[in-house]
Amino acid sequence: MYRDRFGLKCKPFGNTPDPLFFYFSADHRQGLVTLSQGIHDRCGLMLLLGEVGTGKTNICYHLHNHEGYPSAYLNYPFLTEGEFLESVNKELGIPVGDGSRRRNRTELQDYLLRQQNKGKPVVVIVDEAHRLGIPILDEILILSNLQVADGHLLQIILAGQPLILDTLKQPRLQSLNQRIGLRYHLDRMDRANTIDYVCHRLAKAGCTNQSLFSPGALDTIWKKSHGTPRLINQLSERALNEAYRRGKKGVGRRQVRRVADAPLYQPLFAARPKHWSMRTAFAGTVMALFVGVSFGLWYFGLGSKYLPIMTGKLNKVTAERRTLIKKPIVVPQLAENREYEPGDGVVVEQEGTLPVVAYGEAPLQPDSQATELDPMAKPLSVADDLPDFDLGAIAWDENSDRSIAVLNDRIVHEGDFIGDVRVLQIKPNHVVLLRGNEHIIKKIHVEEREYTPETSDVSTIAEKEQAGVRDPEYNDQAEQTFSFAHYKPIIYFDYRTSNIATEAYEELDRLATIAALSPDYEIVIRGYTDNVGSTKYNKSLSKTRTQIVRNYLVGKGIDPEKIKTIGMGEKNPLLPNTTPEGRAVNRRVEIELVPVGDS
Repeated sequence: MYRDRFGLKCKPFGNTPDPLFFYFSADHRQGLVTLSQGIHDRCGLMLLLGEVGTGKTNICYHLHNHEGYPSAYLNYPFLTEGEFLESVNKELGIPVGDGSRRRNRTELQDYLLRQQNKGKPVVVIVDEAHRLGIPILDEILILSNLQVADGHLLQIILAGQPLILDTLKQPRLQSLNQRIGLRYHLDRMDRANTIDYVCHRLAKAGCTNQSLFSPGALDTIWKKSHGTPRLINQLSERALNEAYRRGKKGVGRRQVRRVADAPLYQPLFAARPKHWSMRTAFAGTVMALFVGVSFGLWYFGLGSKYLPIMTGKLNKVTAERRTLIKKPIVVPQLAENREYEPGDGVVVEQEGTLPVVAYGEAPLQPDSQATELDPMAKPLSVADDLPDFDLGAIAWDENSDRSIAVLNDRIVHEGDFIGDVRVLQIKPNHVVLLRGNEHIIKKIHVEEREYTPETSDVSTIAEKEQAGVRDPEYNDQAEQTFSFAHYKPIIYFDYRTSNIATEAYEELDRLATIAALSPDYEIVIRGYTDNVGSTKYNKSLSKTRTQIVRNYLVGKGIDPEKIKTIGMGEKNPLLPNTTPEGRAVNRRVEIELVPVGDS
């Protein structure tokens, strides 16, 4: 272990907040002073902003551990209004009583008045505030109304990423936005603070060798991490391991570069534009995942505002032009990147590419040779001209780049080839193909569908029903056969985490809207994992992931009694766990709407 070689008493670069290692740059100190002054002045509602890993939680911990006032610290945003209020009271040591919101609010107000008489402010710190649902923010607005003549009874600090500013722009939250009396944004650290930060943590870990990290290593750490404390920790920790593994007496520039440029970590430490945004980068990553995963149509167009049009079954998958498949490499010291328990064998993953051509199809044609659908071309032939082609399913989106079809059990996009046949267009109920100079329409079999709204979403249908207007194709028979059998969203999770990806919230919001319009249906959430780690651990992790999704939906107004969660663990893998892409697909939560009582 590198601690003995380098004379360290403990690991200096852990990623969990530890008061022993707290380091405050000039910006952190100013933020702490500003928020402390806001508490003293009874400001009421305060906002602490910062990108991922900039040290918001450290400031929250410091404020929470202050002995001059009682405080509550909440870092789990997916709660109902009642659960949120109950958590605040429990953190402050207030009896919860019968659990009703009115009773808990009354108990809290009485407690605040008692503390006011003692001259003590009461502080509630909400971390990860950018993930709070509208109902919780409404509850926070109510709590911020508890005032006396000389100020607010409750001091509330919302700490989160700048994403929360977009949420606060909503007209419904205008009053809450206007009540925020103090705002502070944490920036990344400059070069000098980054070097001081590394040296501070080394000293706290017992290091007496002031040259353990060379000046070149410290400079490279700053350049690669861009002054983000969390990335500084990761890069420094890996560099120490690298130096130890290679028998070095200290960490030099080469060890830092080798770690930062490794394929496994390169996305973390890639060069960023001057106005680089974590939000933009994360959205791009999720979009790459959307394009890359070739299994199951990404469950019919994540983010589409229309219900998917699906028929048939998927028997096998051929992926083309995708970038998600990965090749396994063994890196023993990087075990935290997998779902595992101590002692398990660890396989981490390295990005690669899938082959352009699979199953012997013709190679993709250059754009210059692409043939577009010409209205003056030969009249379109009927689908029977290609009897050997089976159109199994369509997931149509108004954005043609997201439209997907299944032809001969293969997933295709517009522009793809199957042999010498090119997919020109994907429409709601047919595809247009090109073979030579001949255009062919291949229609989907309407009689196989259970529900085909085509260009009407659920809310539009409901509005028309209330107005007494019915679509010509939306007849009584279609109403009787309405089914959610093909609407089964999948939420994917990263290694060993239960965090919902930002891009998945759009689909969950859509699900909440559909569920709210369907009172006779309930939601069943099943969680799955890969097979890395013990069966018991994976079972627990899968259950935790379902609870995370459940709590978000409850926060959107769904009755918790109508949501059932099941942790399936390693069962029912979508792809074999023998490959990295298979494990990535298997780490998921599947959601299904079923008639009440059928679950």
